[in-house]
Amino acid sequence: MKLFTFVIVAMMISGIAMAAEVPTSEGDKAMIFDFDGLADLDLDGYYSWGFGMRYYIADYTAIRGVVVFGNDSTTWESDDEGYADEENNWSMYGVEAVYEKHLETPCPSVSPYWGLGAGIEMFSDECVYAAGYESGTSTETDKGTAFYVFGALGFEWGFTDCMTLGGEYQLGFSSMSGETEYDSSGGSRTETSDKWSNTSMGFGEASVFLSVYW
Repeated sequence: MKLFTFVIVAMMISGIAMAAEVPTSEGDKAMIFDFDGLADLDLDGYYSWGFGMRYYIADYTAIRGVVVFGNDSTTWESDDEGYADEENNWSMYGVEAVYEKHLETPCPSVSPYWGLGAGIEMFSDECVYAAGYESGTSTETDKGTAFYVFGALGFEWGFTDCMTLGGEYQLGFSSMSGETEYDSSGGSRTETSDKWSNTSMGFGEASVFLSVYW
């Protein structure tokens, strides 16, 4: 994605003198990508593991939706006979929706907006360790659910036709709860679990994002 990113940056630089109007009419739609750190200009999917879209349900009024899905599985094969392989299995999925209300301004290349959003995410992280001879294992599994709501204040800048850059501040509340399970096998078997929860509130800042309209 780095080559594509540099192409976008070149277009931004060359297009500063001919900034375009931000599409804000009913029926306009866009795919959204994240810039992950301007130091290396790495273009990612929205929220890294997500696919983001914006759709205008009316003039100056848009819904931004995100579907999050990620899965990763790694196995380290044991070099010692009789000892189990070690594994890590991670997954997450969720959805987010944001209501955006864009504001009319005297500068058509910049579209400020305010918004309200909410989302839910679920995740699981399982680690399997070798725990002795005859394939004994020790497994630790974290799984939980997070729910969050937030208000947003942001902008879009049309640096060329049908492409914008933007960013936003967020003020929100999140609640997360889950369980950590421990399971040891080989010899005698033991199972335990610990429940946990966390809440947080404060300001956040979304990454710089690129929107491509069609």
